[in-house]
Amino acid sequence: MRILVSIVILVTALSFVRPHVRRMLALEEVAVRRPGDETTPPTRLLNCAEHFSPWENLEQLDISELRKARQRVDVAMYSFTDRRLAEVINELATRQVEIRVYRDQEQFQDEERAAIRFGERSTTQLFRGRPTIRVRVKQGSVRDLMHEKAFCIDGRMLREGSANWSRSGLLVQDNNAHYSSDATDTARFEKAFEKMWDRRDNLVIQ
Repeated sequence: MRILVSIVILVTALSFVRPHVRRMLALEEVAVRRPGDETTPPTRLLNCAEHFSPWENLEQLDISELRKARQRVDVAMYSFTDRRLAEVINELATRQVEIRVYRDQEQFQDEERAAIRFGERSTTQLFRGRPTIRVRVKQGSVRDLMHEKAFCIDGRMLREGSANWSRSGLLVQDNNAHYSSDATDTARFEKAFEKMWDRRDNLVIQ
């Protein structure tokens, strides 16, 4: 009799617990399945990418992203001597992409002097005659650097990091380039860029 009563109690308990166990297992299955679900990968993985030189060709990565531009490109670049990237900027200009380039004054002056010394045109001089390319240079104390190495494409993709637009910076030195299509990141850059671009004492090159 005692055995029969125990069996009845056990069956009753199982009938009560079973739905909760099933629900817990279902939730666990969803939790396990979701990170590996290729149809809905985590947003941050889609929006961000980090790359490092000299193990990766940051020059080619920047060129590939720039060629996706359709309307505008805002560039804040401390050093800009890479002629391949200058050619891509000109290429975008022929497609009527609006381009703004903001520079540090000391680096800009050094590059202009080097161009005269070597009897060639600087990257900035390569933009002359392009109405859709505008260039401004920060003024003030030479110690107050414009130290950004970033650009934003169509307000949707931001590239920042430690890599200048120089062959050594993109291909040889230990540098990084961080690409993000996060709307918050791009909006913050564009807000900061507008403040730099609108400084009253900027030197307007073209």
